[in-house]
Amino acid sequence: MTLQEDITAINDRIARAESARNAWRAAGREEKYLEAYFLVEALEVQLAERLRQRVADLPR
Repeated sequence: MTLQEDITAINDRIARAESARNAWRAAGREEKYLEAYFLVEALEVQLAERLRQRVADLPR
């Protein structure tokens, strides 16, 4: 998988996790909401790292 494909996959996972998080919040399921919330946070950290990698790999 290329770096760009990895970034795209992480963005897709973030979108799905955000949707799940919002659904759990609306349903009043606090524990499930928190699980989804922290998954979104972790994925955003992964995405930030991949984006830093992409910048570091750019020719200077």
